[in-house]
Amino acid sequence: MISGILAFLSGVLVLQQLSVLPAIGWSWGLLLTAFLPFISRYFRILLLFLLGFLWALWRAHGVLDISLPAELQGRDLQLTGVIATIPYEDQHKQRFELDIESIRYQNRQLDFPARVRLSWYHRASRWNKKVHNRQSVKAGQRWQFWVRLKQPHGFMNPGGFDYEGWLYQKKIRATGYVRVKYRKKQFARLLDKAVSSYPLTVLRQKIYDRLKSLTPDRTYAGILLALALGERGNITPDQWQVFRATGTNHLMAISGLHIGLLAGFIFFLARFSWSRLGKLPLFLAAPRAAAAIALLVAAFYAALSGFAVPAQRALIMLSIVMLSLLFRFRLPPPTILALALLGVLLLDPASVLSAGFWLSFAAVSIIAYAAAGRLPLQQQWFRWGQLQWRISLALIPLLIFLFQQASLVSPLANLLAIPVVSFLVVPSVLLATVTSLFNATMAVWLFNMADTVITGLWRFLELFSSLPASQWQLSQPSILVLLLAVVAGLLLLAPRGWPGKALGLFLILPLLWHSPADLQHGEVEFNLLDVGQGLAAVIRTRTHSLLFDTGPRFSARFDTGAAVVLPFLREKQLDRLDTVILSHQDNDHRGGFDSIRQAVEIGQLLSSYETDGGTRCRAGQQWQWDGVLFRILNPPDQKPRKRNNASCVLLVEAGEKRILLSADIEKSAERRLIREYGATLQASVLVAPHHGSKTSSSAGFLDTVKPEYVLIPVGYRNRYRMPHRSVMARFRQRGIRILQSFRSGAISLRAGQKNSKLEVVEYRPQAQRYWNARH
Repeated sequence: MISGILAFLSGVLVLQQLSVLPAIGWSWGLLLTAFLPFISRYFRILLLFLLGFLWALWRAHGVLDISLPAELQGRDLQLTGVIATIPYEDQHKQRFELDIESIRYQNRQLDFPARVRLSWYHRASRWNKKVHNRQSVKAGQRWQFWVRLKQPHGFMNPGGFDYEGWLYQKKIRATGYVRVKYRKKQFARLLDKAVSSYPLTVLRQKIYDRLKSLTPDRTYAGILLALALGERGNITPDQWQVFRATGTNHLMAISGLHIGLLAGFIFFLARFSWSRLGKLPLFLAAPRAAAAIALLVAAFYAALSGFAVPAQRALIMLSIVMLSLLFRFRLPPPTILALALLGVLLLDPASVLSAGFWLSFAAVSIIAYAAAGRLPLQQQWFRWGQLQWRISLALIPLLIFLFQQASLVSPLANLLAIPVVSFLVVPSVLLATVTSLFNATMAVWLFNMADTVITGLWRFLELFSSLPASQWQLSQPSILVLLLAVVAGLLLLAPRGWPGKALGLFLILPLLWHSPADLQHGEVEFNLLDVGQGLAAVIRTRTHSLLFDTGPRFSARFDTGAAVVLPFLREKQLDRLDTVILSHQDNDHRGGFDSIRQAVEIGQLLSSYETDGGTRCRAGQQWQWDGVLFRILNPPDQKPRKRNNASCVLLVEAGEKRILLSADIEKSAERRLIREYGATLQASVLVAPHHGSKTSSSAGFLDTVKPEYVLIPVGYRNRYRMPHRSVMARFRQRGIRILQSFRSGAISLRAGQKNSKLEVVEYRPQAQRYWNARH
């Protein structure tokens, strides 16, 4: 059975690697299930592999076949639907998911029964600064909105987060925003305060509001809400950084650990109590009654999270264990784990795309493997510490593969954090959540107790996170290197005396030594990152690195410095930048700098404006790294009046190839560069001035630079409608190859003395999966 379930998993995994989804007609092959009992064991394994593939195919079509028509993107649409999640809210907006019941466009009813992700911005008037949207949406309410939608689209960069894949897992088929009130037109209308078909959603919202009112202005209120309801949106970025650095971020969800410990506690309490209830144990044995009660309590806790994916996995696994006790059949741990795996795959085959899927099943497998065949130890704390060390060690290869980083202090941090959170904080929070519905005073007291415990724990976590070696960062290893590291972990965790145990030390070496391909003297690697409507580029020589701009900041919680640039630097194993250039002061060019400065050592900072610890870039500055010449061409000594024309302009020369980064200069600056440098401006690659706006890329400038490639850093369906069609026409008239970041993802190229031809790689087509957008 276990081999068959693993074959089913393999089939699901193979589908997820495809860049194009096969036709849904192939899913008729699921009827082959009827022949399973009549074929031999070995053919059965092959058939189960095929069934896993076809099951994932059928479910994928069920999500992707419901897509927003391209012609409706950016149009005013009237949606009626139910708020399906507890909204996240800050001072600028509310963000929530909406289950669409009806959609209308130009008085036509459209068929689009999907879930969408919407933002409702609190937009103020230019004159009176009044907020247009003072209403707050609540989960379980029915609303009518005027919205603008677009198909799922996200950044695509090496080492970065696949936002489109995340939306696919959540079955969200469009994103957009609610139109604000304009010219007395009603753009949002509440239709029903509580929809009867969403009772759990309504209940979660009521509990959430109640808990928010009982935990005002608490430093750790976001943590308390995460442990009570699985809503993690109120945890601050600084708190998340501490959790990541200490490897304790898995505690901030209604996870398998919390559900399992709670169920275990209820099981033993119920068994003890039931056995003392007179004649009741004669009708139903105490262990069986305890199993049923523990399962019900665990299901209630999972329901509080809205049956989030981690809670679903834990509940399925726990159900198998408790049902085996209830109906008196024994299953070995590997069989329980395999059945839970099958249950998760049948429920949602796309869950294999989630890092939590692999981490949760890997952790349980490691516990079962590490405990097998070993004599029990009398010292419980020693045994707990030994188990934590084994889990942390074995998960390092997987963490590096998934996140390009792992916490080295995780064993120590979890040794303390897991029992404190699981046995002290979670029970207090759960009791507070239940009592908040009928006794606010008792709930506040319990929250105070949980908050006091977290405050004490936090001091230790901050201490661990501040250690110099708290995090280990590597580039993403290949599948082969990962598999070798897994085998190494199995050998190293094997019982003492196991043959070949020392071989594990050699098998793990490829994980420690793998690194990005080295550059030769005189070679340069240029990477234009996909940061939407903004600019960020990483330039590497053999021993040096430079960052030109850092992309935009979208909110206090999200900027492309942290979301795009830092993961890319980890992928390239860069923990130091020799030079950072901030071309000018606009948010789309310097918005991510604060995140970069906090995480990476910076040698030199150049900018066109006054910055802390930086110097001004000036035309004439130049330096050479590893045979590659860097020259600043703009701004001149006399600073231009217009901020865009004061942008730092960088020319990189590697052998016969040149790359010109022109930031946001406009036509007057282009004319000055032509006068000053003439034919020496010629470059093989031009990063389009001002994102391809009509105020830049003049004919004279293009005729002087004569680029083979023009790279346009531009956002998908950006509100400025860049690049302008007149500029695109000028590029095409000159036979220049055009690459746009929203179409290509990150654009990487290599040039140097030994390379007569540019090597250009577009990341989006290279990393394409069937759920990713195509342009």
